[in-house]
Amino acid sequence: MSTDYTETLKKIKETEEATNRELLEKRKSLEEDLRRMEEAASASIAEAKKKAEALVAAEVEKARKAAQKEADALLAKASKEANDVATRKLDKAALKKTIDQTILSEFK
Repeated sequence: MSTDYTETLKKIKETEEATNRELLEKRKSLEEDLRRMEEAASASIAEAKKKAEALVAAEVEKARKAAQKEADALLAKASKEANDVATRKLDKAALKKTIDQTILSEFK
C-alpha cells in the first residue's frame, strides 16, 4: 500500500511540475503577445499623430492662402476705388465743398 501511495505522490508531483511548466510557457507567450501589441499600439499612435500634424499643417496653409486671397481682393478693390476717386473730375461746386470740408474746416 505504501508503494501505491508513493506512486500516487510521484504522479501528483509530476502532474504539478508539468502544469507549472505549461503555465510558465503560457505566461511567457501571453507576455510576448502583450509586448507586441504594445509596440503595435505605440507605432499606430505615432503614425496617427504624424498624420494629424500633417493635416493640421495643410489646413493652416489652406486657411492662410484663403486669407491672403481675400486680402489681395480687398486691396485690389480699395486700390481701384482710390484710383476712381482720384481721377474723377469734380465740378466747381463739388470742388468748393471738398475744399471747405477738408482744408478750410481747420480754420473755422
